[in-house]
Amino acid sequence: MRGRLVPGSFWARLLIVALLGLVVRVGYVALVVGNDPMTGDAFYYHNAANLLADGKGFIDPARYVLGGQQEIIFFGAENVTPSAATELPVGHEEPTAGHPPVWTVVLAAFSKLGLRTELEHRYLSAVFGALGVAAIGLLGRELAGDRAGLVAAGLASVHGFLWLNDGMVMSETLLAIVVPAVTIAALRFAATPTLRRAAAFGALGAVAALTRAELVLYVPIVAFVLVVRARLSWRDRAVRLGGAALAMVVVLSPWVVRNLTAFAEPVLLSNGSGTVLVQANCDATYSGEKLGYWELLCGLPQPLGPDGEPLDESQRDVVLRRRGLDYIADHTTRLVTVVVPARVGRMWAVYDPIQQLRFDILVEGRNFRLSMLSLAQYWLLVPAAVAGAIVLRRRRVTLVPLVVWPALVTLTAVTAFGTTRYRVTAEIIVVALAAVALDAVVDEVRRRRGVPRAAS
Repeated sequence: MRGRLVPGSFWARLLIVALLGLVVRVGYVALVVGNDPMTGDAFYYHNAANLLADGKGFIDPARYVLGGQQEIIFFGAENVTPSAATELPVGHEEPTAGHPPVWTVVLAAFSKLGLRTELEHRYLSAVFGALGVAAIGLLGRELAGDRAGLVAAGLASVHGFLWLNDGMVMSETLLAIVVPAVTIAALRFAATPTLRRAAAFGALGAVAALTRAELVLYVPIVAFVLVVRARLSWRDRAVRLGGAALAMVVVLSPWVVRNLTAFAEPVLLSNGSGTVLVQANCDATYSGEKLGYWELLCGLPQPLGPDGEPLDESQRDVVLRRRGLDYIADHTTRLVTVVVPARVGRMWAVYDPIQQLRFDILVEGRNFRLSMLSLAQYWLLVPAAVAGAIVLRRRRVTLVPLVVWPALVTLTAVTAFGTTRYRVTAEIIVVALAAVALDAVVDEVRRRRGVPRAAS
C-alpha cells in the first residue's frame, strides 16, 4: 500500500516536493501580494522585460515609463531641483545596464507570448521559484544522496526567505536555479577536473554573473583553488583554468560588447556601482538608524553635464562613484571600525535584524509577519548548516564550491551594504547543508537500530 501512495523514484518524489513549493509560492502571490504596485528593482525588471519584448532593446524603463517625473517620484518633489533631466518626456529612450540581462530576457520571452501584466510576471516568478526548489534538491543529492536531496528540496519549498523573493519579480528567483547548477558543476569539476567540466563550470558561472554582477568572482576563485589542489601537471592546470576562462568570456562577450558600444563611458556587466557607492557612503549610513544600510537621498543631486544637459547612465554612474569614493576617503576609519561591521551584521541578520525586516517592508513591500517567520527559519537552519559542513568535511567532500558563496555575500556587504535579499545565494547553500545534517541524523538513528543505509 505504501508503494502506491509514495512514488518510489527520486525524480517522482522531487516533482512532488517541487509542486509543494509551487503551491506555497502561488498561494503567497494570490493571497498576500496580489496586485500590490511594483517598486525598485521589481519595477525595473517588469517594465524592462516588456520593453525588450516590444523590440526596444535594453532601455531605461523608469525614464521610458515616467519620463523626467521619475526623479520627482523617487526622491520627492521637495528634494529635486528642476532641470533638463526632470523635463524629459514620457517615452524617452536611452540604453541601460542597470542590471545584468538574464532575468530581464527570461521575463521578456514570456511577455512576448502575452504574459505581460505585473500579476502574470509574479506567477511566472512562482513557477521559476518551484524550479529552484528542484534545483536545490539536486544540489542536496549531489552532496549526500537521494534522501538529502529530497530533504533539501523540502526545506527550500517552505523556507520563507526564498519564496518571499518569488512574489517580487526579482532576479533572486532565478538564482535559486543558477546557484545550485553552478555549484554542482564546481563539485563535479573538483571530483574529475577534465577540460570539458572546466568549460561547463565556466559557462554556467557566466550565466550567474549575467544574473547578478558580483557573482562574476565565483568561477575565478573556485576554479583557481580547485585546480591548484588537483593532482595535475602545471600544464594541465593552466589548460583547465584557460578552458573555464574561455567559456566565461564566450558567454559574457555579447553583453559586454553591447555595453562597450552603447554608452559614453566603459561598462562591462552593469552600471550600478556608482549608485550603490554614493547611497551606502554618506552621513545617513555612517551613523543613526541606517548605519550599515543605504539612503536613497544620498544620491542627490543627480548628475548633469557641464551645460546642465542630461547625462547617459554610464556618465551619471561615474560622477556618483566619485562622490562615494571621496566620502570613503574622508571617513575611512569609521568605515572600517563601525560601518563595515554593521553592514556584515545586517547581511547575516545579527545586527538589529528586526529593524532590517522593517526596512524590507518600506523598500520591497515584504509582509512583516512572514518575514519574521522566515527569520526564525533562517536562525534554525544556520546551525544545522554548520553541522552539515562538518559532516561533509569528515566525508572528505570538498567545501570550496560551497563556502565561496557566503564569502561573496560577505564581500558584498563589506563593499556595498547589508540587506536581506542579497543573502539569497548563501541561503541556498545553508538549506543544502542543513539537509546534509538532517540526512546524517537519520543515518545515525538507523545505524543504532541496525538498519543499513541502503534500506533507507
